[in-house]
Amino acid sequence: MSGNTDFFPIVRNRYFYGKLLTVRDFEVEQSYLRKKSQLLSRLSLGAGVVCGLGVSASDDATLLIESGMALDYQGRMVVVEEPLLRKLQMLQGQEALQGAETAYLCLQYDETDVEPVNAVGADTGESRQCNMTSEGFRLFLTTQPPEFRGLLEAAGRDNVSVLYASQELTLVLSVPEAVCAGQEFTAEVLVVKNERTPPVHFRLEGESAFVDSDDGRVRLEFRETPGEKRRVYTAAFPLKARQLSGMDSPLFPNGGEINLELGSHSYKNYIEVEARCHLCADEAGLEARRQLTDSLERRLRGRDLPIYLAKLELIHSAGSMFLASVTNLPFGQRLRREAGRAGSRELQTVTTNVRSLEYWQKPDVRAVYQQATGALHFDFGIPAPEQYDYAVSHGTVELTMPGGLRVNSKVYSEEIAHGLGPGAVDVRLSIEFADQAADGETALYFGNSEVFKGKTAPATPPWVEAAALVYPQRGTMRIGLWLHDMVEGNRLTVHYFAQKPERDTSRILAQRQVSLTVTPEFAHVSRRGSLRLQAEVVGGEDKRVVWRVREEGGGSIDANGVYQAPELPGTYEIVAAAAADETVTASAFVIVE
Repeated sequence: MSGNTDFFPIVRNRYFYGKLLTVRDFEVEQSYLRKKSQLLSRLSLGAGVVCGLGVSASDDATLLIESGMALDYQGRMVVVEEPLLRKLQMLQGQEALQGAETAYLCLQYDETDVEPVNAVGADTGESRQCNMTSEGFRLFLTTQPPEFRGLLEAAGRDNVSVLYASQELTLVLSVPEAVCAGQEFTAEVLVVKNERTPPVHFRLEGESAFVDSDDGRVRLEFRETPGEKRRVYTAAFPLKARQLSGMDSPLFPNGGEINLELGSHSYKNYIEVEARCHLCADEAGLEARRQLTDSLERRLRGRDLPIYLAKLELIHSAGSMFLASVTNLPFGQRLRREAGRAGSRELQTVTTNVRSLEYWQKPDVRAVYQQATGALHFDFGIPAPEQYDYAVSHGTVELTMPGGLRVNSKVYSEEIAHGLGPGAVDVRLSIEFADQAADGETALYFGNSEVFKGKTAPATPPWVEAAALVYPQRGTMRIGLWLHDMVEGNRLTVHYFAQKPERDTSRILAQRQVSLTVTPEFAHVSRRGSLRLQAEVVGGEDKRVVWRVREEGGGSIDANGVYQAPELPGTYEIVAAAAADETVTASAFVIVE
């Protein structure tokens, strides 16, 4: 149960001698103070994490949520008073994660009535009531991404438009509603991608009536670097308004053309962009415009939004679910604090990424700090356990029932081969029976049949226990039945399901693929200048590469990747080949000026 979500009307008790105080009056007394406090918090502070609530992977299936406090979009405090360890399978919403590669860990305000007592003398309602209401929180998982327009508008963004949306990538544009003539303003594109999304390259362009450019067109182009590890971030594009004023105009009056490249996939489309700007003559006019549009309704947007604590990348294997990476506060729902001293910058965000390495590789930990944004990123490479595969076998055995009284009797099969050869195997047994509750349909039951005894049971299996005796050296087994009660018919059919773990290292090595990346992909260098290139080999133990310059007279490069530019200007291709497999290559292009 959640608290009252209506701020208005704000009323308080008026006291007078002889006033009869009822439950309603005391509820109004509490509601008055709560509404005003929540409204003030929402309007003056905003919504988001105040402190703590960092999320990290404790292991490949467990999340660690630090203690902390947040203000939700109704101004209510959401307090997590102590650190929490939660298995993915323990969290609400985990049942919807099957097959999903991405999920979001969300936090919401919640409250629960506690301390049940007898309501003595109550004329109406239940005689059993709760004496207190405990304010708390609710953690849950969802595979649904947020409604980005509502999320960004609640954060104060204007002109929000979704440019592209798929399972791999979402692009969301936001542009100020009012700009000052002749001055720069910023258009922003929120980039939301997944673990396996290839490097992103997009371009949005079209004619514009008020953006200052040489050809009267706006071009927002962004190319992701190969080493980009973030799953959610914002690309900013500085634009300049023309010397016009007192006019309203769309950013793209005739629509925009979006071109998108994701690896080998290309996408091109003409779209309508709902971004309309008002040009103000000067700063005073811009401030007046902001005051005019800064309404209460605008400030109270998104009242049902949760706090998205983390974006989770998931891996599904052998029926289980594991964490690939965790991105904290992907949509920046944090309340900012001023720096402690001039020129200093707080650590604003900490993000983590967990890579699964082959079991023979060494653990790898990297940290990158971006001073401009105050962001710290940790990249953990954790070796996977040595992998196994399973050989499986299934069959049936028919056992003849003894004559006469069968209660508490036992019957055994001959020694049979389970089909998986010598070695330890795991055997599960089930009893076949005709389910009379389902019109005689054949059914199998596993485990204790007493679970299904009783008037409300959905089936009536025979009261029989089954066990297997396995001979690992011979690759055989015997099956036995213990009849606790009379069994109809002369025979019982037992199904066996056997599985045997097999080391799968050879298959892993056979399927291992070597890949190679070179950074930077594009670079500028002066004539006779030098530049250091780096190559990363993934999928093999041999990390060596062989460097060469494709063009004759295009300079030289040594074994450490240090390139020496020639005297002649031009564009030259540097090729790196993996020493383990010279057919695996990657290129970088150097522009010598």
